[in-house]
Amino acid sequence: MFDLKQLRCFVTVATELNFRRAAERLNMTQPPLTRQIQLLEHELGVQLLERTKHSVKPTTAGQVFLVDAMRLLNLAEQAANTVRRASKGETGRVRVGFTGAAGHEIVPKLLAAAKRALPDIDVVVHELVSAAQIEAFAADAIDLGIMRPLGSRQKLESFLVEVEPLIVVLPAAHALAGCESIDLASLDRQPFIMHSPDDGKYFHDRTMSLFWSAKVMPDFVQYIDQTPTIISMVRAGLGAAIVPASARRFNFDSVVFRPIPGDAISAEMIMAWRADQAIPAVTALRLMAQDYFATPGH
Repeated sequence: MFDLKQLRCFVTVATELNFRRAAERLNMTQPPLTRQIQLLEHELGVQLLERTKHSVKPTTAGQVFLVDAMRLLNLAEQAANTVRRASKGETGRVRVGFTGAAGHEIVPKLLAAAKRALPDIDVVVHELVSAAQIEAFAADAIDLGIMRPLGSRQKLESFLVEVEPLIVVLPAAHALAGCESIDLASLDRQPFIMHSPDDGKYFHDRTMSLFWSAKVMPDFVQYIDQTPTIISMVRAGLGAAIVPASARRFNFDSVVFRPIPGDAISAEMIMAWRADQAIPAVTALRLMAQDYFATPGH
């Protein structure tokens, strides 16, 4: 089978129409150039060039082969450039998991910044609760995760994306809705919509920590996984709830959001990745994201 060197020699001679000039372009002497052409013609079983003392030109078969030979050389060059860029993290595919809370502002803005900084990296996003992202890492289904920090048996590394306070959400007609802030003691034995201890584990544990420290125990009437559904339950008048401050972005009507006085527990959002991951495109996107989130006013 012919090789790329033989193709390159043939294409150069067929376009220069002169062995001397072709040899100069290829930084070689004429005898080895002629030998490469002969080997190619022998391999193909056809004459590719018509030679005289003073000229050289492609045969009919040579003209047909020239088109494909140039295409093959271009493809080989593209493949070489692609693999070089991939090794530097300039191209590739990265799978990113994200929570619903991150989907309103954090992820869209990050994707826009990534498109500008790393235009040839294909970012594929998957909306998953934090617990499901832990499972997705274990199944090698995502490369990066924008999630709440949860304990994991896997070796995950992370950096902080956002910190926000926890706040109380109440039906607009609630007796406490007129208060500027909500003391936790006022929620004792009151109907309360709680995050699930399974898929809502992060907020469930944070909220329970607040109640335990305040020696408060509401009446938990429902356990729900997702924050938007919790707010829907609150809007229906089923009880109060504690949610991250970013929940105000959902723009629910007939509810009010109130801060918790004092040094309440905050909620964190992180970007996580497997400690053993070594894909250049993933590393490039992670480093770009780390710089992006570290920039004030991003």
